[in-house]
Amino acid sequence: MNTNLGYRLALLLIVTAGCSAEYEFRSEDRPTYDNTVAADELASLQQRGARIVDVRLLEDFDADPVLIPNASYHDPDEIESWANQMSPADGPVVVYCVKGKWVSQKAANYLNDRGFEVYSLEGGIEGWKSTGNDTQATPD
Repeated sequence: MNTNLGYRLALLLIVTAGCSAEYEFRSEDRPTYDNTVAADELASLQQRGARIVDVRLLEDFDADPVLIPNASYHDPDEIESWANQMSPADGPVVVYCVKGKWVSQKAANYLNDRGFEVYSLEGGIEGWKSTGNDTQATPD
């Protein structure tokens, strides 16, 4: 009986690890996400009440601690925690990372799988800045 219980616990750990690995932000997995928004379209989503979430890896955020105006920073490695504090009923979400590639697209997939209307910002914060848009310092 003890061996059977140990086997079941080991199997549960393997299955659980496999599920969370899908959203491991420091893995070689490079998903794509097709529902994107260009920098010049962001204002119209904000008028619809969209939340803007900076999901750069912590070291990338620390190297350039500025935000797109009205955005908030959330560590992608903690997505399970902060996503649970949000509701799909609160409106659309726009996520961005440094270049709009795998980190924001992985976060967008995670949120989409949980029922959010989510967009990934094309070009990330670098694309945002390259078009002359302002950034703001992070609140203390």
